[in-house]
Amino acid sequence: MRDRRPGSVLLLWFPAVLLVSAQTAERPCQPVVKGVFVIPPEDKYDHNQTVSYSCDNGLKPAVKGWWAQITCLNGQWSPEPQCIDENSCVQPDNVPNTIYSSSPTGWYENGKKIQVRCDKGYGTKSNLLTGTCINGTWSSMPVCEKRTDSCSEPPQLPHAVIINQTQQEVFAADSEVMYQCEDGYTTEQGESRKSVFCISGNWTKGPTCIKPDSSPMTMPVSHCGNLPHIPHSAVLPGRITLTYSCAGNYKLIGPKTVVCYNDGTWSETPTCEAEGHCVLDPAQYNRGTFNRDYQAQNVPEGETRYLYCYRDSHIRGVRCSNGILTVARYCCLSQDRDNENCW
Repeated sequence: MRDRRPGSVLLLWFPAVLLVSAQTAERPCQPVVKGVFVIPPEDKYDHNQTVSYSCDNGLKPAVKGWWAQITCLNGQWSPEPQCIDENSCVQPDNVPNTIYSSSPTGWYENGKKIQVRCDKGYGTKSNLLTGTCINGTWSSMPVCEKRTDSCSEPPQLPHAVIINQTQQEVFAADSEVMYQCEDGYTTEQGESRKSVFCISGNWTKGPTCIKPDSSPMTMPVSHCGNLPHIPHSAVLPGRITLTYSCAGNYKLIGPKTVVCYNDGTWSETPTCEAEGHCVLDPAQYNRGTFNRDYQAQNVPEGETRYLYCYRDSHIRGVRCSNGILTVARYCCLSQDRDNENCW
């Protein structure tokens, strides 16, 4: 008899413990705090029950919209219902390429500002980096857009792949991307890799990957079609070669002679770079950027000039720095030439 009694007690005790545990894991929720209207109104709410709520006049839920949903989880509401002044603002919706500063409460009082930061390669107009909460709405919220000096995806090149770089649509100025030739191929200089750089919105010339034991055959220049256009240069075409020379005040950088390969591509082409100044050619810009009467001109190193836009009462600044010409984003009235957007 002594041996069976403990076993009997255990059989009766374990189901009771399991029953208490099950009840504890599914506790109901009580009605929420005063000032919060729950639909449907009940004396208590079951575990896993989801309801909607709104707030008293002059208040609103601390989420986007005038109503929100909460769920009863083991006696607690999730998320915890919260009502804020109707003139306050909640966290803005996520916008591509934009990062907002966070608030400890998750919302912002009327008149408070939020900081905005753009991803690399993006910027805001006028460099505005804050938005202001005004009567429950975000005002003057800056938008992150692709910068004019950023680059799109680097070009796809024959027999070459990009390494050590994640996929992205925009690259910031001065970004570096490394190409590697496929196995059995090298660059014309005999190397397996070559970097390109994003400069003023364009990628520098990438590698031409060829097989070392089968260099491309030279063909008549007519085989490659249109001759390469090199700004500020003159070309002397021959049957097999093109010979380039630069205009005055320009220096030839790269090979002087260009040939046509049997695959329809040109050999490396030179560039004509200004010596001690930048060159402004209004014809290379969109219509309306400058007055159409302007001709190409030199801008000395370190100098800033102001040229008329499509209206004679508006000006746009151009600046030469380290041999690179920068054009102001906006046209401004002449009296505003010292504005940071006009220079």
